[in-house]
Amino acid sequence: MFDLIRGKRMNREPKTRAELLEGSVRFADLLAKDLKDPKFREAFEKYYLEALIAEKIYALREKRHLTQKQLAAKAGMKQHAVSRIEQGDISMTLRTVQRLARALGCLVEVNFKPAGRKRLGIV
Repeated sequence: MFDLIRGKRMNREPKTRAELLEGSVRFADLLAKDLKDPKFREAFEKYYLEALIAEKIYALREKRHLTQKQLAAKAGMKQHAVSRIEQGDISMTLRTVQRLARALGCLVEVNFKPAGRKRLGIV
């Protein structure tokens, strides 16, 4: 394994999470810093939910061992639409989310929570 932090080859795979994360920067720390910029925050909040849904659709499709083409057929859409949704290239309507969820054997739940740092996964 190559150690990107130190720029040298490691003799073995890291065994603990601490070894794996040694010298790395936490995503939450980087995000917290970037969210202080009002323009970044606005863009992040605009696309965060869509990206989260797209990620969940992809994960569920993979977990169920479905190809994009198979999921598209079950949802009554074309494969390229599923691809673009998973890549975050297009916005989805709630109806589209429901169709994909149904095709994946899931239900969509909506839950409103107070806005704040924890909502964005920042601790």
